[in-house]
Amino acid sequence: MKCCAAAIIALALAGGGCGRSKPAAAPADGDGVGNPGDPDGGLGAGDTGDDTASGEVPPLVLPPECADAAQPPTTLVCTGLYADIVGKQLAPGVAAYAPAVPLWSDGAEKQRWISLPAGSTIDNADPNEWKFPVGTKVWKEFSRDGRRVETRLWQKLRDNYWVNATYAWNDDESAAMKSAGGDIPFGSDGDTYHIPTNDECEKCHRGRTDRLLGFEQIGLGLPGATGLTLGALVAAGRLTTPPATTEMVIGDDGTGVAAPALAWLHSNCGTTCHNGNSNASAYGSGLRMRLDATMLDGRSSAGFDTLRTAVGVMVNAPNWKGQTRIVPGDPDKSLLYHLITHRGTGDQMPPIASRLVDQDHTPLVQAWISQMPPAPAPSPDGGVDAPDEVSDGATAAPDPDASDEALGPLDGADAADEAPSGLP
Repeated sequence: MKCCAAAIIALALAGGGCGRSKPAAAPADGDGVGNPGDPDGGLGAGDTGDDTASGEVPPLVLPPECADAAQPPTTLVCTGLYADIVGKQLAPGVAAYAPAVPLWSDGAEKQRWISLPAGSTIDNADPNEWKFPVGTKVWKEFSRDGRRVETRLWQKLRDNYWVNATYAWNDDESAAMKSAGGDIPFGSDGDTYHIPTNDECEKCHRGRTDRLLGFEQIGLGLPGATGLTLGALVAAGRLTTPPATTEMVIGDDGTGVAAPALAWLHSNCGTTCHNGNSNASAYGSGLRMRLDATMLDGRSSAGFDTLRTAVGVMVNAPNWKGQTRIVPGDPDKSLLYHLITHRGTGDQMPPIASRLVDQDHTPLVQAWISQMPPAPAPSPDGGVDAPDEVSDGATAAPDPDASDEALGPLDGADAADEAPSGLP
Protein backbone atom coordinates (compact mmCIF):
# COMPACT_ATOMS: atom_id res chain seq x y z
CA MET A 1 0.00 0.00 0.00
CA LYS A 2 2.85 2.44 0.85
CA CYS A 3 4.61 1.74 -2.44
CA CYS A 4 1.40 2.20 -4.38
CA ALA A 5 0.66 5.47 -2.60
CA ALA A 6 4.19 6.73 -3.26
CA ALA A 7 3.84 5.90 -6.95
CA ILE A 8 0.56 7.77 -7.16
CA ILE A 9 2.03 10.81 -5.43
CA ALA A 10 5.05 10.73 -7.72
CA LEU A 11 2.70 10.77 -10.72
CA ALA A 12 0.76 13.70 -9.29
CA LEU A 13 3.91 15.73 -8.62
CA ALA A 14 5.06 15.06 -12.16
CA GLY A 15 2.01 16.99 -13.28
CA GLY A 16 -0.18 13.99 -13.97
CA GLY A 17 -2.35 13.99 -10.91
CA CYS A 18 -4.57 10.96 -11.12
CA GLY A 19 -6.71 12.20 -13.94
CA ARG A 20 -9.83 13.08 -12.03
CA SER A 21 -9.01 13.87 -8.43
CA LYS A 22 -11.82 13.12 -6.07
CA PRO A 23 -13.66 16.10 -4.54
CA ALA A 24 -11.76 17.67 -1.67
CA ALA A 25 -14.52 17.47 0.91
CA ALA A 26 -13.76 19.11 4.23
CA PRO A 27 -12.53 16.45 6.71
CA ALA A 28 -14.24 15.89 10.00
CA ASP A 29 -11.11 15.56 12.10
CA GLY A 30 -11.79 18.73 14.10
CA ASP A 31 -8.15 18.92 15.21
CA GLY A 32 -6.57 20.04 11.99
CA VAL A 33 -5.01 16.69 11.05
CA GLY A 34 -6.35 16.76 7.50
CA ASN A 35 -7.70 13.43 6.26
CA PRO A 36 -5.74 10.65 7.98
CA GLY A 37 -7.86 7.96 6.39
CA ASP A 38 -6.56 8.79 2.91
CA PRO A 39 -3.06 7.32 2.49
CA ASP A 40 -2.62 8.55 -1.07
CA GLY A 41 -2.87 12.18 -0.01
CA GLY A 42 -6.29 12.85 -1.52
CA LEU A 43 -5.06 12.21 -5.05
CA GLY A 44 -7.84 9.86 -6.01
CA ALA A 45 -6.15 6.45 -6.05
CA GLY A 46 -9.46 4.79 -6.79
CA ASP A 47 -10.11 6.85 -9.93
CA THR A 48 -7.18 6.98 -12.32
CA GLY A 49 -9.28 8.17 -15.24
CA ASP A 50 -8.90 7.34 -18.92
CA ASP A 51 -6.49 10.20 -19.56
CA THR A 52 -3.97 8.97 -16.98
CA ALA A 53 -4.28 5.37 -18.14
CA SER A 54 -3.37 6.41 -21.66
CA GLY A 55 -0.39 8.41 -20.41
CA GLU A 56 -1.85 11.67 -21.67
CA VAL A 57 -2.85 14.27 -19.12
CA PRO A 58 -4.61 17.44 -20.26
CA PRO A 59 -3.01 20.68 -19.02
CA LEU A 60 -4.84 22.77 -16.48
CA VAL A 61 -7.07 25.31 -18.21
CA LEU A 62 -7.76 28.36 -16.06
CA PRO A 63 -10.63 30.81 -16.70
CA PRO A 64 -9.88 33.61 -19.19
CA GLU A 65 -9.75 36.23 -16.44
CA CYS A 66 -6.65 34.48 -15.02
CA ALA A 67 -4.55 35.20 -18.10
CA ASP A 68 -3.17 38.50 -16.80
CA ALA A 69 -3.70 37.85 -13.10
CA ALA A 70 -1.41 39.49 -10.59
CA GLN A 71 0.78 37.42 -8.27
CA PRO A 72 -0.79 36.50 -5.99
CA PRO A 73 -4.11 36.50 -7.88
CA THR A 74 -7.22 38.18 -6.52
CA THR A 75 -9.25 34.97 -6.83
CA LEU A 76 -8.46 31.48 -5.59
CA VAL A 77 -9.41 29.88 -8.89
CA CYS A 78 -6.48 31.64 -10.57
CA THR A 79 -3.93 30.14 -8.15
CA GLY A 80 -4.15 26.73 -9.81
CA LEU A 81 -5.41 24.72 -6.84
CA TYR A 82 -8.59 23.50 -8.52
CA ALA A 83 -9.31 22.24 -12.01
CA ASP A 84 -12.97 22.69 -11.09
CA ILE A 85 -13.50 24.96 -8.10
CA VAL A 86 -17.26 24.37 -7.96
CA GLY A 87 -16.84 20.59 -7.92
CA LYS A 88 -13.67 20.88 -5.79
CA GLN A 89 -11.66 18.84 -8.28
CA LEU A 90 -7.96 19.34 -7.64
CA ALA A 91 -5.68 20.42 -10.44
CA PRO A 92 -3.08 18.00 -11.88
CA GLY A 93 0.17 18.10 -9.95
CA VAL A 94 -1.43 19.09 -6.63
CA ALA A 95 -0.67 16.67 -3.77
CA ALA A 96 -2.25 16.55 -0.32
CA TYR A 97 -0.25 16.25 2.88
CA ALA A 98 -0.78 16.47 6.63
CA PRO A 99 2.00 16.77 9.22
CA ALA A 100 1.97 14.30 12.09
CA VAL A 101 1.34 17.03 14.67
CA PRO A 102 -0.61 19.99 13.32
CA LEU A 103 -0.53 23.60 14.39
CA TRP A 104 -3.49 24.31 16.66
CA SER A 105 -6.08 26.43 14.85
CA ASP A 106 -8.90 26.65 17.38
CA GLY A 107 -10.38 23.36 16.23
CA ALA A 108 -10.76 24.31 12.56
CA GLU A 109 -10.75 21.45 10.07
CA LYS A 110 -7.84 21.82 7.68
CA GLN A 111 -6.65 20.44 4.39
CA ARG A 112 -3.22 21.09 2.89
CA TRP A 113 -1.79 20.77 -0.61
CA ILE A 114 1.50 21.41 -2.35
CA SER A 115 2.48 21.78 -6.00
CA LEU A 116 6.14 21.41 -6.97
CA PRO A 117 7.32 22.28 -10.48
CA ALA A 118 7.72 19.21 -12.69
CA GLY A 119 11.16 17.64 -12.36
CA SER A 120 12.22 19.90 -9.48
CA THR A 121 13.68 18.91 -6.12
CA ILE A 122 13.69 20.37 -2.63
CA ASP A 123 17.15 21.27 -1.34
CA ASN A 124 17.25 19.57 2.04
CA ALA A 125 21.01 19.76 2.60
CA ASP A 126 20.09 21.51 5.85
CA PRO A 127 17.34 19.22 7.20
CA ASN A 128 16.03 22.00 9.44
CA GLU A 129 15.79 24.67 6.71
CA TRP A 130 14.50 23.21 3.45
CA LYS A 131 14.87 25.34 0.30
CA PHE A 132 12.04 24.99 -2.19
CA PRO A 133 12.26 25.32 -5.96
CA VAL A 134 10.96 28.47 -7.62
CA GLY A 135 7.35 27.85 -8.61
CA THR A 136 6.41 25.98 -5.42
CA LYS A 137 2.85 26.61 -4.25
CA VAL A 138 1.31 25.57 -0.95
CA TRP A 139 -2.33 25.92 0.09
CA LYS A 140 -4.07 25.41 3.41
CA GLU A 141 -7.85 25.37 3.58
CA PHE A 142 -9.76 26.09 6.80
CA SER A 143 -13.30 24.90 7.46
CA ARG A 144 -15.49 25.42 10.47
CA ASP A 145 -18.66 23.46 11.21
CA GLY A 146 -18.24 21.75 7.86
CA ARG A 147 -18.12 24.99 5.88
CA ARG A 148 -15.08 26.33 4.01
CA VAL A 149 -14.08 29.73 5.36
CA GLU A 150 -10.63 30.56 4.01
CA THR A 151 -7.77 29.16 1.94
CA ARG A 152 -4.22 30.45 2.33
CA LEU A 153 -1.55 30.45 -0.37
CA TRP A 154 2.24 30.72 -0.27
CA GLN A 155 3.97 30.88 -3.66
CA LYS A 156 7.67 31.16 -4.45
CA LEU A 157 8.17 33.48 -7.42
CA ARG A 158 11.96 33.61 -7.41
CA ASP A 159 14.90 32.85 -5.14
CA ASN A 160 14.31 34.25 -1.66
CA TYR A 161 11.01 35.83 -2.69
CA TRP A 162 7.58 34.51 -1.74
CA VAL A 163 4.12 36.02 -2.05
CA ASN A 164 1.16 35.01 0.09
CA ALA A 165 -2.55 35.64 0.20
CA THR A 166 -5.66 34.53 2.03
CA TYR A 167 -8.91 33.88 0.17
CA ALA A 168 -12.33 34.10 1.84
CA TRP A 169 -15.01 31.73 0.52
CA ASN A 170 -18.48 32.92 -0.42
CA ASP A 171 -21.57 31.43 1.21
CA ASP A 172 -22.16 28.67 -1.34
CA GLU A 173 -18.44 27.81 -1.56
CA SER A 174 -18.34 28.32 -5.30
CA ALA A 175 -15.57 30.96 -5.20
CA ALA A 176 -13.06 32.60 -2.89
CA MET A 177 -11.72 36.15 -3.11
CA LYS A 178 -8.51 37.63 -1.76
CA SER A 179 -9.00 39.09 1.72
CA ALA A 180 -7.10 41.77 3.62
CA GLY A 181 -7.87 39.91 6.83
CA GLY A 182 -9.78 40.77 9.98
CA ASP A 183 -12.94 39.54 11.66
CA ILE A 184 -15.78 38.41 9.41
CA PRO A 185 -19.33 37.37 10.40
CA PHE A 186 -19.78 33.63 10.79
CA GLY A 187 -23.03 31.84 11.43
CA SER A 188 -26.33 33.31 12.55
CA ASP A 189 -25.59 33.88 16.24
CA GLY A 190 -23.38 36.93 15.85
CA ASP A 191 -20.17 34.91 15.98
CA THR A 192 -17.08 35.98 14.03
CA TYR A 193 -14.14 34.30 12.37
CA HIS A 194 -10.72 35.93 12.20
CA ILE A 195 -8.82 35.84 8.91
CA PRO A 196 -5.16 36.76 9.48
CA THR A 197 -3.69 39.89 7.96
CA ASN A 198 -0.47 39.70 5.97
CA ASP A 199 1.41 41.14 8.94
CA GLU A 200 0.05 38.40 11.19
CA CYS A 201 1.07 35.75 8.67
CA GLU A 202 4.57 37.19 8.49
CA LYS A 203 5.02 37.11 12.27
CA CYS A 204 4.88 33.33 12.15
CA HIS A 205 6.28 32.47 8.72
CA ARG A 206 9.42 34.55 9.07
CA GLY A 207 10.58 31.89 11.51
CA ARG A 208 11.66 29.83 8.51
CA THR A 209 14.11 31.14 5.92
CA ASP A 210 12.06 29.67 3.07
CA ARG A 211 8.77 30.51 4.75
CA LEU A 212 6.95 27.13 4.83
CA LEU A 213 6.28 25.82 8.35
CA GLY A 214 4.40 22.50 8.33
CA PHE A 215 5.99 21.03 5.20
CA GLU A 216 9.28 20.01 6.82
CA GLN A 217 11.33 16.95 7.67
CA ILE A 218 10.05 16.48 11.21
CA GLY A 219 6.35 17.02 10.61
CA LEU A 220 6.38 14.77 7.55
CA GLY A 221 8.65 12.15 9.13
CA LEU A 222 6.98 11.54 12.50
CA PRO A 223 4.41 8.73 12.81
CA GLY A 224 0.96 9.98 11.86
CA ALA A 225 1.91 12.11 8.84
CA THR A 226 -0.26 11.36 5.81
CA GLY A 227 -0.32 12.05 2.09
CA LEU A 228 2.97 13.41 0.82
CA THR A 229 5.15 12.23 3.70
CA LEU A 230 8.93 12.26 4.05
CA GLY A 231 9.02 8.69 2.79
CA ALA A 232 6.88 9.55 -0.24
CA LEU A 233 9.14 12.49 -1.11
CA VAL A 234 12.20 10.24 -1.03
CA ALA A 235 10.46 7.56 -3.09
CA ALA A 236 9.49 10.19 -5.68
CA GLY A 237 13.07 11.50 -5.88
CA ARG A 238 12.04 14.95 -4.67
CA LEU A 239 14.83 15.58 -2.13
CA THR A 240 18.40 16.49 -3.09
CA THR A 241 19.82 14.66 -0.07
CA PRO A 242 17.69 11.66 0.95
CA PRO A 243 17.96 11.26 4.75
CA ALA A 244 19.36 8.09 6.24
CA THR A 245 15.92 7.28 7.57
CA THR A 246 12.47 8.58 6.70
CA GLU A 247 11.07 7.77 10.14
CA MET A 248 11.72 10.42 12.77
CA VAL A 249 11.74 9.26 16.40
CA ILE A 250 11.67 11.63 19.38
CA GLY A 251 13.51 9.97 22.25
CA ASP A 252 12.48 10.15 25.89
CA ASP A 253 14.12 12.26 28.59
CA GLY A 254 13.47 9.92 31.51
CA THR A 255 9.91 11.07 32.18
CA GLY A 256 8.32 8.49 29.88
CA VAL A 257 6.05 11.13 28.32
CA ALA A 258 8.43 13.60 26.66
CA ALA A 259 7.91 12.74 22.99
CA PRO A 260 4.30 13.90 22.48
CA ALA A 261 4.87 17.08 24.48
CA LEU A 262 8.04 17.96 22.58
CA ALA A 263 6.30 17.28 19.26
CA TRP A 264 3.40 19.59 20.14
CA LEU A 265 5.72 22.35 21.32
CA HIS A 266 7.79 21.98 18.14
CA SER A 267 4.77 22.40 15.86
CA ASN A 268 3.01 25.11 17.83
CA CYS A 269 5.92 27.14 19.20
CA GLY A 270 9.20 26.07 17.67
CA THR A 271 8.63 26.09 13.92
CA THR A 272 7.24 29.60 14.05
CA CYS A 273 8.78 31.81 16.73
CA HIS A 274 10.95 29.99 19.23
CA ASN A 275 13.91 28.82 17.19
CA GLY A 276 17.45 29.78 16.23
CA ASN A 277 16.52 31.62 13.04
CA SER A 278 17.46 35.24 13.71
CA ASN A 279 14.36 36.40 11.81
CA ALA A 280 11.98 34.48 14.10
CA SER A 281 9.68 36.69 16.16
CA ALA A 282 10.84 35.31 19.52
CA TYR A 283 14.49 34.74 18.64
CA GLY A 284 15.59 37.33 21.21
CA SER A 285 13.97 35.47 24.08
CA GLY A 286 16.54 32.69 23.86
CA LEU A 287 13.84 30.04 24.25
CA ARG A 288 14.30 27.32 21.63
CA MET A 289 11.50 24.80 21.02
CA ARG A 290 12.09 23.79 17.42
CA LEU A 291 13.44 20.24 17.32
CA ASP A 292 16.56 19.30 15.37
CA ALA A 293 15.83 16.73 12.66
CA THR A 294 19.36 15.32 12.89
CA MET A 295 18.73 14.31 16.52
CA LEU A 296 15.43 12.48 16.04
CA ASP A 297 16.89 8.99 15.88
CA GLY A 298 15.57 7.80 19.22
CA ARG A 299 18.40 9.21 21.34
CA SER A 300 17.59 10.72 24.71
CA SER A 301 15.91 14.11 24.49
CA ALA A 302 17.24 15.18 27.89
CA GLY A 303 19.74 17.53 26.26
CA PHE A 304 17.42 18.97 23.61
CA ASP A 305 17.13 22.74 23.32
CA THR A 306 13.55 22.77 24.63
CA LEU A 307 14.69 21.45 27.99
CA ARG A 308 17.99 23.32 28.02
CA THR A 309 16.36 26.72 27.52
CA ALA A 310 13.12 26.21 29.47
CA VAL A 311 13.52 23.90 32.46
CA GLY A 312 14.48 25.91 35.52
CA VAL A 313 15.06 29.04 33.45
CA MET A 314 13.78 32.30 34.89
CA VAL A 315 12.12 34.97 32.75
CA ASN A 316 13.42 38.51 32.36
CA ALA A 317 10.55 40.23 30.49
CA PRO A 318 8.91 42.91 32.68
CA ASN A 319 5.39 41.46 32.54
CA TRP A 320 6.56 38.01 33.72
CA LYS A 321 9.77 38.88 35.52
CA GLY A 322 10.74 36.43 38.24
CA GLN A 323 8.63 33.57 36.89
CA THR A 324 10.15 30.34 35.62
CA ARG A 325 9.45 28.92 32.20
CA ILE A 326 9.20 25.32 33.42
CA VAL A 327 9.27 24.37 37.09
CA PRO A 328 10.10 20.66 37.13
CA GLY A 329 7.29 18.64 38.68
CA ASP A 330 4.93 21.63 38.96
CA PRO A 331 3.04 22.69 35.82
CA ASP A 332 0.86 25.12 37.77
CA LYS A 333 3.94 27.19 38.64
CA SER A 334 5.38 26.93 35.11
CA LEU A 335 4.88 30.04 33.00
CA LEU A 336 4.99 28.05 29.77
CA TYR A 337 2.06 25.88 30.86
CA HIS A 338 0.12 28.89 32.12
CA LEU A 339 0.42 30.72 28.80
CA ILE A 340 -0.56 27.79 26.55
CA THR A 341 -3.64 27.13 28.70
CA HIS A 342 -4.93 30.71 28.91
CA ARG A 343 -6.30 33.23 26.46
CA GLY A 344 -6.21 36.99 26.81
CA THR A 345 -4.17 39.83 25.39
CA GLY A 346 -0.64 39.72 26.75
CA ASP A 347 -1.29 36.52 28.69
CA GLN A 348 -1.39 33.73 26.14
CA MET A 349 0.75 31.72 23.77
CA PRO A 350 0.65 31.87 20.88
CA PRO A 351 0.14 35.63 21.24
CA ILE A 352 -1.94 35.81 18.02
CA ALA A 353 -4.16 33.62 15.83
CA SER A 354 -5.88 31.76 18.66
CA ARG A 355 -8.86 32.45 20.87
CA LEU A 356 -9.35 28.93 22.24
CA VAL A 357 -7.08 26.67 24.27
CA ASP A 358 -6.08 23.34 22.76
CA GLN A 359 -7.79 21.20 25.39
CA ASP A 360 -6.79 17.94 23.70
CA HIS A 361 -3.04 18.46 23.55
CA THR A 362 -1.97 20.92 26.27
CA PRO A 363 -2.49 18.11 28.84
CA LEU A 364 0.46 16.38 27.14
CA VAL A 365 2.68 19.26 28.27
CA GLN A 366 1.10 19.18 31.73
CA ALA A 367 1.82 15.46 32.09
CA TRP A 368 5.40 15.92 30.91
CA ILE A 369 6.18 18.70 33.39
CA SER A 370 4.48 16.75 36.18
CA GLN A 371 6.77 13.77 35.59
CA MET A 372 9.98 15.82 35.76
CA PRO A 373 12.00 15.33 38.96
CA PRO A 374 11.50 18.36 41.23
CA ALA A 375 14.25 20.95 41.32
CA PRO A 376 16.89 20.54 44.05
CA ALA A 377 16.06 22.08 47.42
CA PRO A 378 18.12 25.10 48.53
CA SER A 379 21.44 24.22 50.13
CA PRO A 380 22.14 25.19 53.76
CA ASP A 381 23.97 28.33 52.63
CA GLY A 382 20.88 29.55 50.80
CA GLY A 383 22.01 28.63 47.27
CA VAL A 384 20.56 26.03 44.92
CA ASP A 385 22.12 23.52 42.60
CA ALA A 386 20.59 25.19 39.56
CA PRO A 387 21.61 24.52 35.96
CA ASP A 388 24.42 26.56 34.46
CA GLU A 389 23.70 29.70 32.49
CA VAL A 390 21.70 29.05 29.35
CA SER A 391 22.74 30.41 25.96
CA ASP A 392 21.21 33.42 24.24
CA GLY A 393 21.25 35.50 27.39
CA ALA A 394 18.55 33.57 29.28
CA THR A 395 19.55 32.80 32.87
CA ALA A 396 19.05 29.64 34.88
CA ALA A 397 16.82 30.09 37.91
CA PRO A 398 18.90 31.53 40.78
CA ASP A 399 18.27 31.63 44.50
CA PRO A 400 14.75 33.16 44.93
CA ASP A 401 16.28 35.79 47.20
CA ALA A 402 18.90 36.84 44.65
CA SER A 403 18.81 40.39 43.34
CA ASP A 404 17.40 41.35 39.96
CA GLU A 405 20.93 42.11 38.79
CA ALA A 406 21.52 38.36 38.52
CA LEU A 407 19.15 38.19 35.56
CA GLY A 408 20.80 38.66 32.18
CA PRO A 409 19.41 40.54 29.17
CA LEU A 410 17.21 38.97 26.50
CA ASP A 411 19.96 38.33 23.96
CA GLY A 412 20.54 42.04 23.57
CA ALA A 413 16.89 42.70 22.70
CA ASP A 414 14.66 45.03 24.62
CA ALA A 415 12.49 42.86 26.85
CA ALA A 416 9.43 45.05 26.41
CA ASP A 417 9.66 44.68 22.65
CA GLU A 418 10.15 40.91 22.73
CA ALA A 419 7.47 39.93 25.21
CA PRO A 420 4.44 40.19 22.89
CA SER A 421 6.16 38.16 20.16
CA GLY A 422 6.63 34.91 22.05
CA LEU A 423 7.09 33.19 25.37
CA PRO A 424 9.88 35.05 27.16
